[in-house]
Amino acid sequence: MKQLMKYTAVILTTLTVLLVLWQFKLALLLFVLSLFVAAAIRPFVDGLVARGLPKGAAQLLLYVVGIGGFVLVLLLVGEWWWQELNLAVNQAVVEYESLHRRWQMGAGWQQTAVNLLPPFTFTGTELQQVTPAVITITSSLTGAVAGLLVLLALSIYWSVDQSRFERLWLSLLPVKRRAYARDSWREVETAVAGYLRSQTVQSVLAALLLAGGTAVVGFEFPLLLAFVGGVAAFVPLFGGLFTAVFAFGLGSLESIGLGVGVAVYALLVFIGLELVVEPRLWPRKRRSFLLTILVILPLFEAFGLWGLVVAPPLAAAIEVVVAQLYQASITRVDTAVPLERLQTRYQQLAQKIAASEDEAAMPELQNLSQRLAQLLEKTKRP
Repeated sequence: MKQLMKYTAVILTTLTVLLVLWQFKLALLLFVLSLFVAAAIRPFVDGLVARGLPKGAAQLLLYVVGIGGFVLVLLLVGEWWWQELNLAVNQAVVEYESLHRRWQMGAGWQQTAVNLLPPFTFTGTELQQVTPAVITITSSLTGAVAGLLVLLALSIYWSVDQSRFERLWLSLLPVKRRAYARDSWREVETAVAGYLRSQTVQSVLAALLLAGGTAVVGFEFPLLLAFVGGVAAFVPLFGGLFTAVFAFGLGSLESIGLGVGVAVYALLVFIGLELVVEPRLWPRKRRSFLLTILVILPLFEAFGLWGLVVAPPLAAAIEVVVAQLYQASITRVDTAVPLERLQTRYQQLAQKIAASEDEAAMPELQNLSQRLAQLLEKTKRP
């Protein structure tokens, strides 16, 4: 009965903790992301410290350079990007109106298809129906910006207070498990940090290649495509496909041929980054794409775009943890020795010590032999 009550209490406690975590799921997600970001910049901090810069100054310098560079790029290209966005929206509305009218006078399947599409003009009632969607989009963008600010603040905190944080959560574990937990945690940090650095470099390269390559051929929306490609670089498997589809849509506003060309170019850029750049920046020997997809699906359902961003590093962390547990289980199996075999080995050691003629080593060997005998005696006790 006591065992049943114990199991019931454990199950209820686990369900309660899971329910609480689910209620604060966005905060938990930002917390995990902040740990990943702090781990990603740690090697750069260590490199600056090795060159004689104080740790606090190195962390401050990296964050100032990172944030300052982002703000500088935003100030330089923000106005042009906004102009491209307005032009793309206006051209998309014009093209949609033209397509709508052509298909109304076209073949039977075109008329059927155009009846399923929303109208290109809006009445007062339809505008009222669209207003909540606009408010929702605006609210989502505002929430995303606020989340980025919180993420940045937390990552700065974990960068500064890493040692104290590790001591805090390790103190909650049994003493015998702390060294293993610390090594496993640092292995997870190394894998996730490597992934984030790799994806950040790929994001920058994707934006530069997409903007530069499409601007050369006279594409009207190079910055808009570069922005989408840079964000999509953080989404494995589907980021390149989404960017290619988006590039086709933008290019088709000018001509179908240009749309196809830009889409193919975007796809080639992402394939090149995947095959050439990523293996050099994140040389993971075994990566489970199935595990990544299984993690992406529920997180995308729960968190949307944030889930897509956090799912790949979380999958990498899970892969490392599983590998660590598997290695630990193999080590335990390989090193486990039956008690009878230990006793046999001890008897053989005692016989060798008794027959030894090296008197200088006798005190140390006898001391070790006595300690082994005491340990074996303790194992016999109930």
